[in-house]
Amino acid sequence: MIQQKVEIRFEKGEAVRFISHHDLMRALMRAVRRAQLPVRLTEGFNPRPRIVFPVALEVGVASLDEAAEIEFSQCLSVQEVFSRLSSVFPPGLVLKAVKELPPRKMGQTPLAILYRLHLTEAGITIPPQRLTTILKATSLPFDRPRENRLQKVELRPALLDLKLEAQGDLLAEVRPSQSGSARPLELLSLLLDLPLKEVKHVRVTKLRMDLKAPPELTEEAKTERELLLKREHEAIAKKEANSQPPSEPK
Repeated sequence: MIQQKVEIRFEKGEAVRFISHHDLMRALMRAVRRAQLPVRLTEGFNPRPRIVFPVALEVGVASLDEAAEIEFSQCLSVQEVFSRLSSVFPPGLVLKAVKELPPRKMGQTPLAILYRLHLTEAGITIPPQRLTTILKATSLPFDRPRENRLQKVELRPALLDLKLEAQGDLLAEVRPSQSGSARPLELLSLLLDLPLKEVKHVRVTKLRMDLKAPPELTEEAKTERELLLKREHEAIAKKEANSQPPSEPK
């Protein structure tokens, strides 16, 4: 059973923004092992640490607010988890916070993600009325490039808001879902009426991710969990006491 579940929040800096999501997962798994945290493992022939990302981060996007959920087989204080992990976090990643979650398999649901598109440094200007036109549109069809084809997707349900900052950069807020989401550069492609390949050079930073926590445990489940934890702690204490060498007689 899950004895404890925590959420970690961290940054993925500009220096590592081109590593893939799979590379990011492997880096986090190695950090958890080096920190010697009691992480639960998946079943099967190739057990892996139970680490879940609510949303996969695109290659080339830096992030000031990434999240991952980790399941433990023993309980630790969030301060200890933070201390152990932060000391072994790989270069380019910065641990910001650790928070305890209800110990259940159901994960957190992404509600909204805010991106900044660095238009000023790319020399791109968007008229404010163009944002109004896109936001008022009832449909935003887009041809998403795949390996050997174009996938027709609808971006409007995922688009929450578009704003221009004072210096000219674009803020795009989107709603992820199981069917996908609106990617920042895809929205920019629509705004500028340009092919996606012509805006690939624009730098993107993920600023914030809002998550909806799973429901809390019932009082009955909390009581049962506390009893199981008490029994486990007693068993560990008994094992440690039995492993102590007998004291020499005086």
